[in-house]
Amino acid sequence: MSDIKNEIIKAIGIKCNNISKDIDFDIIKSEKENGYTRQLIHYVSFGDTVTAYLLIPDVVDKNPAVLVNHQHNGERHLGKSEVCGLAGNPLQAFGPVLAQKGFVVLSPDSICFEELCCQNLNLLTASV
Repeated sequence: MSDIKNEIIKAIGIKCNNISKDIDFDIIKSEKENGYTRQLIHYVSFGDTVTAYLLIPDVVDKNPAVLVNHQHNGERHLGKSEVCGLAGNPLQAFGPVLAQKGFVVLSPDSICFEELCCQNLNLLTASV
């Protein structure tokens, strides 16, 4: 298995020299849902604080994990919440279904979306 992994890394040119296996994060809020728990978390990635939802299945035992990015669609007030079914288009709410099927789901806000929208807009207007 590690040979395949190394071949893929070599083929696409990934350089992962200083990646920590342990990532510190703060749980801001935790809510039990049907078949999973939804946690609102903050973590630091390359010096930036990231806000995300972490969906954890009720049964945890070497579960697969997936990073789920939200759509763009010019709707900057939406982000991680749409993927988790809390706002926006219900057809985009596939995070809970994945968690109910046993996947650990991480759904962060992209830059200029949801919680990062107003923060970044304030920074932009302050520099003008």
